Amino acid sequence: MALSTQEFTAQTKQLIDSLKGVCASYGLGNTGDEFKIITQTFLYKFMNDKFAYEVKQIDPKLAKSDNWVQTVAAYSDKQYDMLLLGMSPDSAKLKREHYLSYLHNRQNQEEFAKFFDDTLRDIAISTMTFFR
Repeated sequence: MALSTQEFTAQTKQLIDSLKGVCASYGLGNTGDEFKIITQTFLYKFMNDKFAYEVKQIDPKLAKSDNWVQTVAAYSDKQYDMLLLGMSPDSAKLKREHYLSYLHNRQNQEEFAKFFDDTLRDIAISTMTFFR
């Protein structure tokens, strides 16, 4: 089901308000750190969405799957590497532990903020080394 522009805009504003609320709860409201957190969160979501879109274009089995993350989890390392090689050069090459669902399942663990930062750092490092 495709979202209309108005629905998408409303959901985006709701997400920003929620993130601002979390930042305010931890004393980061209206600071540069709040801006960085919101920007990083949206960038991370965008990378995950773009990755999902691209792998579904490359492998029709993933496009037909009700849960592409579960389907790709069954791929061997070699199959997964081949999938990554088929992606456009301007996309982040995500490891399975970089997926949004992976992070979501760990959101209540201790030091989640560090885990999130480490994930973003690892995405940057692994994407850069993928092209060397």
